[in-house]
Amino acid sequence: MEKVYSQENKLFTVCKYILFFMVFYLLQKAQINGIINPFSFGIYFALIWCNQNILILSPLYIASSYLNNFILYDLYSAIATCLIMIIIYGVHLKLKKPIKPMYMLLYALISQAVYVFLKIYSGTIWWIVFVELVFGLLYMFACMKVFESLIVRGITRKFTLIQTICLGAFFASLTCGLRAITVFDFDFAKLFLAFVVIFSTLILPILESALLTMVFSAGTLLYDNNAYLVAPIIIWWLVCSCFRGRHKIFAILSLIVTELMCVFYFDFYYTTSFITFLPCIISGVVALCIPKSYYQTLAETYNSSFVNRSLETIINRNRNNIHKRLLKLSQVFGEMDKVFRSMIKGKESENELKSLLVTEIKSKLCASCPEKNRCHKTYGDETNSILINLANIAFEKGRITLLDIPSVLTGRCFKVNQLVYTINDLIEQYKSYASLLGSIDASKVLIGEQLYGVSGVLKDLAKDVGKNVVFDNGLEKEIIDELVYNDIICSDAIVYHENQNVVSCVLEVRKEDSLKSKINSIVSKVCRTKMLVETDESSPHAGWQILNLKTAPKYDIIFGTSAHTKSSSTKSGDTYSIIRIEDGKILMALCDGMGSGEKAERTSQTAISLVENFYKAGFESDIILSSVNKFLSLGSTDVFSCLDMAIIDLKNGSADFIKLGATNGYIKHGDTISVIECNALPLGIISNATPTIKTTMLHSGDMVVICTDGVTDSFASDEEMTDYVNNINSLNPQEVADLLMDKALENNHQTALDDMTIIVAKIFAR
Repeated sequence: MEKVYSQENKLFTVCKYILFFMVFYLLQKAQINGIINPFSFGIYFALIWCNQNILILSPLYIASSYLNNFILYDLYSAIATCLIMIIIYGVHLKLKKPIKPMYMLLYALISQAVYVFLKIYSGTIWWIVFVELVFGLLYMFACMKVFESLIVRGITRKFTLIQTICLGAFFASLTCGLRAITVFDFDFAKLFLAFVVIFSTLILPILESALLTMVFSAGTLLYDNNAYLVAPIIIWWLVCSCFRGRHKIFAILSLIVTELMCVFYFDFYYTTSFITFLPCIISGVVALCIPKSYYQTLAETYNSSFVNRSLETIINRNRNNIHKRLLKLSQVFGEMDKVFRSMIKGKESENELKSLLVTEIKSKLCASCPEKNRCHKTYGDETNSILINLANIAFEKGRITLLDIPSVLTGRCFKVNQLVYTINDLIEQYKSYASLLGSIDASKVLIGEQLYGVSGVLKDLAKDVGKNVVFDNGLEKEIIDELVYNDIICSDAIVYHENQNVVSCVLEVRKEDSLKSKINSIVSKVCRTKMLVETDESSPHAGWQILNLKTAPKYDIIFGTSAHTKSSSTKSGDTYSIIRIEDGKILMALCDGMGSGEKAERTSQTAISLVENFYKAGFESDIILSSVNKFLSLGSTDVFSCLDMAIIDLKNGSADFIKLGATNGYIKHGDTISVIECNALPLGIISNATPTIKTTMLHSGDMVVICTDGVTDSFASDEEMTDYVNNINSLNPQEVADLLMDKALENNHQTALDDMTIIVAKIFAR
């Protein structure tokens, strides 16, 4: 298999360099008005710039120059051009530095020194040589863009506007060279142009077909300085265009009949013979032999608007289907939440439990007593009243003693000690049962909340997916053009709008270009809104990278942190997290586990990890806090943590401060300061703890400061700390955090009496 592949690769390489030789030869023939030849060296340098083998290209270029007209001056200048370029290329190869486009233009100019000398020495007018050099350098630039598209990016990629213009100049030069080749009145340019007219009218939109025909016919105008061949070509195109959408035989026959009229009736050409007419017949036969499916494939490839409309329809249809399925899943999880909540039994009333306790005593203790009938029938009401009173005492005190038994009962009951033991045992069982029942109910509530949260996440996803996307073909082409103009090779771009405010853009660029910072500014300029690269990933095509850009939020944020472990401990009970969540939101969370050391560290890490993952999944804040609180309270009775969070929306600057048992937070507005207080219990103490939540708007330059109680407790009062934070004269959040930590340690004589952690965030406009 590898051998077959190697043979195919070698065959392709041989065919490629044969094609290069043919192009060299044609461009040596191509002349403007028969005296100016600016095309010959441009193609050679363009191919070298596109990393084609210079040691193979150089002999081919020299041979084509000499075979053109067998003049030694041309041979000497071609040899000098190749030798100079081989030396320069070898130097760059040795230094391992790529040749930049501007350097290539300079090297091309230097290499033509011998050509210029020989031309002027042979009597050529100096301004003709000057025009050849200028036009030649411009043509070289065009060829570099063309071969960059065809060789570097691949022929299946879209062409930018600049590359399309350069491709037109390249094909016009080829037609100019073909115009110079005639054999017994057989015009190879007519053969090529007739095929182009038929082919373009069958696969391209009418405007693009007209432009392509004009570009190719321009080559004959350059060579002859005469439009005698341009007129028949335009007539061919007009006639063939009348049969667009019909079978190709009609277009081919119409072109042949039109050529017959031009040759024998209108007498457009200098000679009228069958050989003059033959190129159109051959082109028609070749076009007829090409399968219809090939025309259809090319038509769909070049008709990009059709492809994009189809893609847009398919994507929106699939998004709509996903939207419906997500809504159904959301309803399923919502119903499961209702089922779990309906299964909650709740605590039984105290009177019911007392009644059950009395009944249980009678069945366990009195059933086998010989005095049963006398005690429960003769003195039934009195006995029942005594037992109920003992049950009341047991529920209030947790147990009873012999002193709680009335003398009336001790005088006739032979099982007083057993009665005390039985009541105390039943009370313990009821306590365990009530605790178990409460845990089961709490677990059901927790599961129900999770199901409700999943339902909400799915509903939000359905809402996002349900929005139709609209592709912007105009912006896509403009972005590619601008990137290529700035030397960033982009093979494809997709721009779509999810709503009026959000624009998304997906680019496929060369891997070496993917890290260029000006990509953001270029795309922002074209889209007329601030754009930012959110993610990048490897492309399925080797050597390319996929960049995902989205409308940048109004604000950005930078952080500073400082932490210090309690002096007598090796591990800190403080844990903090700063993560980016969906829709341009930033979560910064600080958790202070009870005490210090390994247990406090494990507690705070568990709490912060739960909070982090819930927010990443897209749960609402109230569900997150309730669930985390229940998780911690179910685990142990002495596990609790203080939680301090701020969720900052960078799109509009709004901030939600959420506190459970946390210390005061601060918002520093230049010379003033706002205090965010907390009145809520820590996580894990009670299952239904309600957090303190405050929403406020932040502005560019504002700083948010949150810290643990190890920091606040080092100050004599809240007012002292507030004044100190307000008077810190720094715009750097890291410096603010460090200064505050230094002051806290200084207040305690450089001793950390508790774990200390500070987070400072500064918001600023982009």
